[in-house]
Amino acid sequence: MLFFAAALALPAASAASVTLEAGQTITVQTITAGGAKITLLRFSDSRCPERAICVMAGNVKASLFVVRGKSARLYTVYLPGVPVQTLAGKVELKAATRGVGQKLRFEVEK
Repeated sequence: MLFFAAALALPAASAASVTLEAGQTITVQTITAGGAKITLLRFSDSRCPERAICVMAGNVKASLFVVRGKSARLYTVYLPGVPVQTLAGKVELKAATRGVGQKLRFEVEK
């Protein structure tokens, strides 16, 4: 699992897996010229605690701010959920750790 502590640049590839904490930013290369910056603004975790019996499983909701060129948009992605088409390509929330220093793992597909 990759952990990023600051803004990073990812090489141009078909898909990349990135792990972020709230407030972190990554730069991904896009198919078109230039790249896009993805920032995990905040997230909420309503999943059922481990070893608990719950009526509903809950989910993780993440707010992403994506900037490419002069365009900027806010997106919401969920776990479990489906990929969301963004300015940086398709982004899917794949996993989330629990506890202090919680991290979310995304797959970014161009």
